[in-house]
Amino acid sequence: MMKMKHALFTALAAGMLASMAPAQAAQQNWDFSGSFDFGQYIGESYSGSLSFDDAGVTGTGDEWASLDVFTITLLGQTYTLADAVAPAEAVYYDGQFLGVSYSVESGEPWFSLIAGYGDRSEAYTAYSSSVGLSGFGSLQFVQAPVPEPETYAMLLAGLGLLAGVARRRLSAGHNA
Repeated sequence: MMKMKHALFTALAAGMLASMAPAQAAQQNWDFSGSFDFGQYIGESYSGSLSFDDAGVTGTGDEWASLDVFTITLLGQTYTLADAVAPAEAVYYDGQFLGVSYSVESGEPWFSLIAGYGDRSEAYTAYSSSVGLSGFGSLQFVQAPVPEPETYAMLLAGLGLLAGVARRRLSAGHNA
């Protein structure tokens, strides 16, 4: 009887978790990449990732959200939020993510990631070297996949079933 109650409880808990409505995700995770299209470093590529919470974005006018995580690998060197000369921010207009504002003035070259004006496809990277050469490049953003709540619910249900099977086997071993 006790085993049946335990199995029923596990099944009910798994069902409740699986039926939960997906939560509104406020954490945004993006990957980006690009290459220099003009200047001394033409053809060189770069890539990175960023994360931020957009819960404060209202969807009206110009808005910015502080980045929580940022990395870019450019010309063999990796830069993070600590390297930025000003606060690094996600840029929005009327609720649409346009890219990021991020600038570095250490190392070679100095560079900035610049958000698009009306659309994310207009975002770009610009640089200036110590010898006065400058250039720019393309920048594409792709939203990084984030597991949905249903995925976590299925994982928890599976773990619960495995725990039940393991407990049953342990009980059967002790009774033998």
